[in-house]
Amino acid sequence: MAESMRKQDNSSVQEDLAALEGFDEFFEGDTEAPVEVTSDATTVGGEVMQEQVEKLLERMTELLSFSVDQRVESARMATQLIDNQRQLIATQQILIRLMERSIDLTRHISSIEEKLPVLFELPRTVESIRQRLVQMEGVEVE
Repeated sequence: MAESMRKQDNSSVQEDLAALEGFDEFFEGDTEAPVEVTSDATTVGGEVMQEQVEKLLERMTELLSFSVDQRVESARMATQLIDNQRQLIATQQILIRLMERSIDLTRHISSIEEKLPVLFELPRTVESIRQRLVQMEGVEVE
């Protein structure tokens, strides 16, 4: 099985080499012709290169500026978030105190409600005591 794999690999390498036939000749013919470089071509190429470099530097400057702006904005937002969290914690503490007070008031009201029936009975109790006093002493008290 390993031999069949090797044979397939060798055949694919040979196919690749066949596909590249003449590739070397293409470049060999190109190197034979001398290329003349004039000072005008170099200057124009240099100017184009200089313009590209300037554009790239300008773009890089814009990106750096944008990056710095984003970091400043992120820092501002982080500070605002921290302040908001502090305010939230303070508000929660106030709510906890209010809830504690509410529980205390509810207990107090409940104790008063427990005593209310006795208070409602008080006028009858006073009337009953007055009648007993009249019966025992024979004197009416107003």
